[in-house]
Amino acid sequence: MSKWNTRHTLIQRAQSQRDNETWEEFVQAYEKFIFYMLHQMKIPQVMIDDLAQEILLNLWTKINNYSKEKGKFRPWLTRVIRNSTSDFIKKDLRYNKRQETLFSLQQNLAQVSETDFEKIIDREWRTYMIELTLNDIEGQVSKTAIEVFRLSMKEVPVEKIAAQMNISKNSVYTLKNRVKDQFTSRLRYYRNELEF
Repeated sequence: MSKWNTRHTLIQRAQSQRDNETWEEFVQAYEKFIFYMLHQMKIPQVMIDDLAQEILLNLWTKINNYSKEKGKFRPWLTRVIRNSTSDFIKKDLRYNKRQETLFSLQQNLAQVSETDFEKIIDREWRTYMIELTLNDIEGQVSKTAIEVFRLSMKEVPVEKIAAQMNISKNSVYTLKNRVKDQFTSRLRYYRNELEF
């Protein structure tokens, strides 16, 4: 992604450039999150690959329907994931495959309001973005610094972090701030690129 100017986001490119390179980058950006969400939704493992592919294709074909003026990308992404999952399950039910499990899944999905589903997506998206960002900066800072930062994000007291990592409290502050600066910068980049 780094070869693209962050002003021209991936979503904008997906809307204007319908080429293989943009598609590959789009899949790379969203596929892991979709798989993660499908696992969180308790979709049977045997269905996840097909469903994730269907969601990605739906995102790709419907991306021109998204407009920043109508709202943020994540709620739109939420609706596409939810609707694609529901449609996939309905279609599979029609073919009498995995009927009992799918019927239960469809009932569970129907019981979750769109607002609650958006809250779930929002929480999982934040987790995904944090992990994506931390994984990206891991090669730029020490493992100790990353671990100190992770512990501080979990609101572990400085004293406990220092004891657990066998470092001074001043080192905890230094390492945490070193990672925080890079983390904030990289997270901003990913938000510009992936969230619109």
